[in-house]
Amino acid sequence: MLLWDEESEDWEEALSGLSALRRREIALIGIIMAVDSVRPSFETMFADHTVTWLRQALRRCRAELTQSTAEEIGTEQFFDELHALVEQDSAPGLASLVMALSTYVDCQAGDFTPECTLDVLSASYEAVLNSERIGKVTPDAERQNDNCMRLIEAQRDLLLGRR
Repeated sequence: MLLWDEESEDWEEALSGLSALRRREIALIGIIMAVDSVRPSFETMFADHTVTWLRQALRRCRAELTQSTAEEIGTEQFFDELHALVEQDSAPGLASLVMALSTYVDCQAGDFTPECTLDVLSASYEAVLNSERIGKVTPDAERQNDNCMRLIEAQRDLLLGRR
């Protein structure tokens, strides 16, 4: 069990009191926070193509929140390109980022449930955890990693409206 699983046990209840739009916003911001939490930086850890593609996809997702334009988000081509990133870039954490974004886009098709939001936040956390390259991942090892702790706290603050 990851530290994130322990720390997020009561988050579903808080999420259930929020609108689907707010849960969607939280999930998207969670992905962006994970990208911004990669050390030394997202641009340093990942291939240029990956950085460009993911940044563009996140911009389109953010625009989609307010405009509902369906600008190639969720198409077969979008998912093909997203999943191809893992084949082209072996950076630690990328597979989890791909999972976070894939889940986010999949969940847009229906009511953005608390479970969807938690799945996105969990995958986002795992992206950062994997990029930290902790030898043996245990809750204690995660607690000793300031970046993992900082991201969990940032997600909690986001969920509780303190961010």
